[in-house]
Amino acid sequence: MYPGLMGLAEPHRERTAPSFVLLIPPYLEASQKMEKCLFCDVDLNPGSDEHIFLSALGGRLITPRATCTKCNNAFASQETGKIDDALADVFEHVRNALQIWTGRKKPPPTIANAGVLDEGAFFDLAPGFIPFIRPPKVPSDLQVGSVLNLSVPNEAEAKRVLSILNKRKLQADFSNSMLIERKVPAISLGMKFDGIKVWKCIAKSAVAGFVLLYGNERARAVIDRDVRDAIICGEPAINEFCGWDFVNPWPTISKIEPHHRCIGAELSGFEHSLIVTEVGDLTVAFIEIFGGWRFSVALGPATGIPFRGVAINPRSMSPARFVIEGTAPSSYVPRTPESFKTEHSYTMAANKTAMDRVLEQWSVESHAENRSRLNQDLNAKLGSAETEEEQEAIIDEFIRKVATLEQGEAWETALNLTFGENE
Repeated sequence: MYPGLMGLAEPHRERTAPSFVLLIPPYLEASQKMEKCLFCDVDLNPGSDEHIFLSALGGRLITPRATCTKCNNAFASQETGKIDDALADVFEHVRNALQIWTGRKKPPPTIANAGVLDEGAFFDLAPGFIPFIRPPKVPSDLQVGSVLNLSVPNEAEAKRVLSILNKRKLQADFSNSMLIERKVPAISLGMKFDGIKVWKCIAKSAVAGFVLLYGNERARAVIDRDVRDAIICGEPAINEFCGWDFVNPWPTISKIEPHHRCIGAELSGFEHSLIVTEVGDLTVAFIEIFGGWRFSVALGPATGIPFRGVAINPRSMSPARFVIEGTAPSSYVPRTPESFKTEHSYTMAANKTAMDRVLEQWSVESHAENRSRLNQDLNAKLGSAETEEEQEAIIDEFIRKVATLEQGEAWETALNLTFGENE
């Protein structure tokens, strides 16, 4: 009888010691070794959660197997030039237009001081490019008898201003109050771009994404030490490895489907994607942000790794991860410090095309929301009408209002802003 096993002995059968063939999957074998930070080589015990795609851009996908806490914090601090903030700033208008919530569930950004109305009031843009007047500043030198023209966003703000004035013993009141509706004047959309910082952040995404797709040990073996140093230390220059890329052929995608943990996830057309593949003698990461802004990173020499890719839908309010299958392009020209200058016209044209796609989508959605709001307002007024004549008058006013606004003129409605002492 074997030690530890219970059963009947069989003395007439020749016994041999049992033998086993133990097959250890590569991922299990790697897990037995201490993983290290890709940027400083300290043991990850544990690692720090690093977003594959920047949280500010709607990224929720993370890996704890790429960075230590110290290096992760450095990317958001002056130590590296706040490279995470630099990339987030590039896409501030896109995040507002598409109403992108962060991976940490913070709302989309508001764009401050976007423009000035004809009345002289400054306005901001809430998510979805929705304009709203900035709260007015009440002058400190007002005297009894002064007349002040103020533009306020709503009745609540008017009450706040009145409260401030009354606390100064000025006994203020409103007169000639008007609700003014008009189209917002055209605004100029520009992109804040700090190339080196942005490319460092993009390359960081490539490194973290490689770890997600292939593991920590293989990442340290494949990704060139110079690439990692360029990201965390700034030397050598990151533009020797990474940059805008609208000139190289892109990988051909044959299939993109929801990850097994995100069954039912849907694409929006504004995905962030990362594809790692070998092209010639190089391992290259191809990164696309919001489905239109392209970058590539030469990670290191080719070592025989398979084609792998991952994408997320940043517009989804629930996790929406996708697996990408495809084939590598036939050629690749590495990025150099001269690439941005020599490819400037291509890059600017591609950036404009990508932004036009965003604005087209915003226009479709904002017009739909505006139609819905107008219909709700009209139905509410019609519901309060008591006669057919009142309904006809409401419809007539509604038609004139819409026509006036579409022609770029203001529609004014008199208001009675008389507040009680307790308001």
